[in-house]
Amino acid sequence: MEIHDALQNLGLNDKEARVYASLLQLGETSAYGVATKSGLKKPTTYVVLEELMKKGFVRKIPRKRKALYEAKPPEEVFVLAKEKLEIAEKALPELLALKRGEQRKIRALYFEGVQGIKQILQYGLKEIKGKEIVGFASYSPDMIPKELLEYFDEYNSRLKNWKISIRAIAPDHPSLAKFREQDKEFGREIKIIPFEKYSSETSIEVTDSVVRIIDMSNLQGMVIDNPVVAKTMREIFEMIWKK
Repeated sequence: MEIHDALQNLGLNDKEARVYASLLQLGETSAYGVATKSGLKKPTTYVVLEELMKKGFVRKIPRKRKALYEAKPPEEVFVLAKEKLEIAEKALPELLALKRGEQRKIRALYFEGVQGIKQILQYGLKEIKGKEIVGFASYSPDMIPKELLEYFDEYNSRLKNWKISIRAIAPDHPSLAKFREQDKEFGREIKIIPFEKYSSETSIEVTDSVVRIIDMSNLQGMVIDNPVVAKTMREIFEMIWKK
């Protein structure tokens, strides 16, 4: 029963779970063998086998007289499920943006880990093509994962291609030297504050309707999705920027 439930949690319905479990036990076998083992009618078994092949759970072994079927190893199936989840997670910001619509309630979303930081940076990005991000930059801690550092290059190129400019206040710190060298190329206007006066490890970025807060040291952050809150944060930024 636990195996059956686990297979259904992977996206299989009752009949698909029965057929896949039967194939695991039988090894290479015909549709008739699967039907007998699973207790399903043969025509139904053929339909279910086709669906399982589309989902990547079963492979067909062609033969001259009779086709045989084989269940893909469970570890391969779980890897496939994990990859599908990761692909779906990448679309989370887009889906949330669609759901948001014209609502005015304050929506706060928490993210963590490398993938979480990526999702924060992607959140609502397409909505501000040709516009501006303002905010308060942080200095970079020493132990940013390599995967995230590589992603920053991809992220900055995307901003450049989408003509999204940046104005920010940043601490004067050696870890930001590379970024300062690229400011002009990527359309960034930065005002530098002495490190002894401003030494934040948390960045705050503001768009027309979203405030993104990122704690890079602990790989966590949040998105506040509300145009009123974003407007307030932008006004605070402008006051500080002018002074």
